[in-house]
Amino acid sequence: MDIYIVLVELKIPENVGFIARVAKNYGIENLCLYNCNVAEESYHTAAHAKDVLENAVTVENLQNFLNRMNVVVGTTGIEGGDYKYLRKTLATPEELPELVKGAQKVAVLFGREDYGLYNDELALCHILVRIPTSEEYPVMNVSHAAAVVLYFLRPLLSKFDKDTNKEDEPATSGDIEVLLSNLVSMLEIIQYPQHRIKRTVVVFRRILGRAKVRRHEIQTLNAIFRKTVSYIKRMNK
Repeated sequence: MDIYIVLVELKIPENVGFIARVAKNYGIENLCLYNCNVAEESYHTAAHAKDVLENAVTVENLQNFLNRMNVVVGTTGIEGGDYKYLRKTLATPEELPELVKGAQKVAVLFGREDYGLYNDELALCHILVRIPTSEEYPVMNVSHAAAVVLYFLRPLLSKFDKDTNKEDEPATSGDIEVLLSNLVSMLEIIQYPQHRIKRTVVVFRRILGRAKVRRHEIQTLNAIFRKTVSYIKRMNK
């Protein structure tokens, strides 16, 4: 398994360096930066992990990058909120290895120091993880949270079997997004309530992500949705 640490708009340069150091502690080579504030202080706090920071990938488009992953994991320190469906079924770090086992590429997102991941970013995630903490002070420093979450993923680091049949490979997030677009087309044509479509898409995204579906399974489901839409259109002529 390849683990990708994705830092989303971190504002404090030292935190970027600290997480690079955590990555090297656990032997994780893939550090990805999306609009992060990287400065000289980042290299100071990275210490002997400067090479991880120097080799970090700059992410220009977050969704396009995540489409290459098999499983996308989001982290949050907050339960509930205005859109509670986005933070339902929160896993603990201990549960995470079993949820992602069998995937080839796993992205773990850590968000801004003040606001964490925004709702539209949480919606892209297949799994959400929250570290159990005191109710009096539930939100951890992002580098501390990264150390805890990645500790539990460390045993899963291994090379993916390159001889796996291409059709039997785990579906990527991009494969799932194509399916979801076909799902939306079907829901719209059957006049499913518009205000419920977004929530339904998130639910399906989470189900499919946790199910670790294979590429051929996604192709089968896609065929069903496309045939359904085509049939309804013919019936309505």
